Amino acid sequence: MRKLILLLASMSIAGQAGAKMMEWQGTLNLELWQGNDLTFYGSGVATVNGSAGGAHLDTLRLAGGISGSGVIPVTDPETTGTIKSILVETARLGTGTLTNISGAPPIGQPELPIPGFARVCLFQPSCITNLPLNMTKNDGNTGVGVGGIVTLGGLGSLRISIEGAPWTLTAVSRITQTASGNFETLSRVGFAHGAGSIDSQTAVTSGVIQLVAPQQVYTSGVPGNSSAVALFSTLTLRFIPEPGLLLLLGSGVVGLGLLGRGRMKR
Repeated sequence: MRKLILLLASMSIAGQAGAKMMEWQGTLNLELWQGNDLTFYGSGVATVNGSAGGAHLDTLRLAGGISGSGVIPVTDPETTGTIKSILVETARLGTGTLTNISGAPPIGQPELPIPGFARVCLFQPSCITNLPLNMTKNDGNTGVGVGGIVTLGGLGSLRISIEGAPWTLTAVSRITQTASGNFETLSRVGFAHGAGSIDSQTAVTSGVIQLVAPQQVYTSGVPGNSSAVALFSTLTLRFIPEPGLLLLLGSGVVGLGLLGRGRMKR
């Protein structure tokens, strides 16, 4: 029995140490107004650490796996005015490679965009009167999880400017104007860790990584709304066991049971 246990343990460790691809389950949360957000769920396969494998998560390449649509009502008393809701259409996780994760945050470039389309619904939550808001890379340099500034207009003096930023693991802050005219600082933070919150064990089963992409919105000519609003997008991934590994461990448990049963008969 001892030999069988050692064999299973060594095969499990070897499978993790040499892994190039790891399956994950995760969420994409779009917090488009404080207290009002959308959460999409999905799963996929990530390329981890290129061909190096290992438990220390240095590079992570993602290629989709999460998408969704929905409406976010703008009900925050500090910001409610002309803007009534945000309509998100087919927002999805893009393709990109993130580097310097559990070793040296923040991540910075290269980028991981969130392609999709959104509408800022003015006057009515149903978006009968609306202003298009592009959530993707736009001209190739802007968008959620990428960075740059998207400026919207076209309805008289109305202007909405959205300043994005790349994904990061470190704490980020943006400002929101209160009803009294003062400015409040809001913060979010990411992390990467494995069992026991050890970052050097992130690239193994049960390892978790949470990335944050902050945005700052400035409005002008929008009656009843704050001139500055903080927005955040959060991507959370958890590495899960491969089906082959689960089958291996399951067969090992069965083998241990049969071996113990045989010894009891003797």
